[in-house]
Amino acid sequence: MNNPDPYQLIIGLDRADQKADLHLIEVATRKRRNQTLNTAPESLHEWLAQLRQQYPQARVGLCLEQPAGNLIPFLETYAWITVLPINPITLQKFREAFVTSRAKDDTKDARYLAELVLSHHDKLKPWAPEDAATRLLQQLIVHRRDLVDERTALTNRLQALLKQYFPQALGLCGQELWRPLATAFLLEWPTLQALRKASTKTLTAFYRRHGSHSATLLQERLDLIASAVPLTDEAALLDTFALRVQLLCRELQLVTPTVADYDQRIATAFAQHPDHELFAHLPGAGRVLAPRLLTAFGTNRERFETHHHLQCYCGIAPVTKQSGGMRHVHRRYLCPKFLKQSFHEFAAQSVLACRWAAAYYLQQCNRGARHHVAVRALAYKWIRILFRCWQERTPYSVGIYEAALQRNGSPLVALFAQIEVGKNPFKSQKKKTQKPS
Repeated sequence: MNNPDPYQLIIGLDRADQKADLHLIEVATRKRRNQTLNTAPESLHEWLAQLRQQYPQARVGLCLEQPAGNLIPFLETYAWITVLPINPITLQKFREAFVTSRAKDDTKDARYLAELVLSHHDKLKPWAPEDAATRLLQQLIVHRRDLVDERTALTNRLQALLKQYFPQALGLCGQELWRPLATAFLLEWPTLQALRKASTKTLTAFYRRHGSHSATLLQERLDLIASAVPLTDEAALLDTFALRVQLLCRELQLVTPTVADYDQRIATAFAQHPDHELFAHLPGAGRVLAPRLLTAFGTNRERFETHHHLQCYCGIAPVTKQSGGMRHVHRRYLCPKFLKQSFHEFAAQSVLACRWAAAYYLQQCNRGARHHVAVRALAYKWIRILFRCWQERTPYSVGIYEAALQRNGSPLVALFAQIEVGKNPFKSQKKKTQKPS
């Protein structure tokens, strides 16, 4: 018989920047009390030591909102505490069930978190940390993603500044301003006036030194420099813009090699991971998406009961809203965006690298689905396949899967003849139908 009260002590924790509001419930007696703590690690450690002394044998359930990236790793080292992280929307809806005015208070939120565990502990999933190898890979991927976003923000800022005083640089530095050629160019010649002082020989040597060897492109750039007209010759304006542009270039010169360092560390951690072989050779995954797919699944095989739970969690499964005679199906918006993007991007790449995936994508497009709808449908199918491979620890085999499609009489097999690996099947078919007879 299941214990209706798995915890003897329940704690709701609402964390702010400098403090944490707590609401404690002794389940047997229903006694309650509030408490406020400093969130410094030393204060938390001292409080937990006192709590364990006060309740030496109690099973403790502690509920808090995500994200709590620094607090959860701290709490998970205490084996006698079961951490129950919840989505902030869950707390919001639970609060609004009793406070229709939507008034919010940290002390009351801590109480609602505790009451949520008291009433619905069977619906809350305890925090189950991944093993060390998976967590390392997850952290590397997350930090690399943040660095790439930072690089994009710096590049956008740089582009906006150049448009205001030196728009010709956008054609002279290439399309990606974070690359070494662009940053070195702008550090050397931050204004058109400075660039015009450079000789043709100097410019030619610069471009070749940075890997630009096209004679046609070089001549186009030299012609652009020769015919360029400055937006302004005001020295004060040019100097202030140049200072900021050069600062951004130096920042990009620090960020870009760090991204490459993360790439190398990710490759090493991925190669050493126990589940490396399950994801290393997936069609279209490559060196970027394969580690992201591995961390999406993790190594805890009990985390998702079925493939459908993962499809819903990552946001690939659609949402159905039904009431009376109304039924509406739409894509899922509230989900881990980066996780959803990982599956979506993998499915899109697999169209170019896998015959049956291209056939499935073509089938969806022929039925009237737009590109992203068709890709999501393919991602949904991929998750079901990969989930089974992951559960059984068996690497995916395209030969085995296509043989199963033929054995089961799948309509996808009839589309194989229209597939040319490496090309988008829907666009290829469209070109053939538009070709004049």
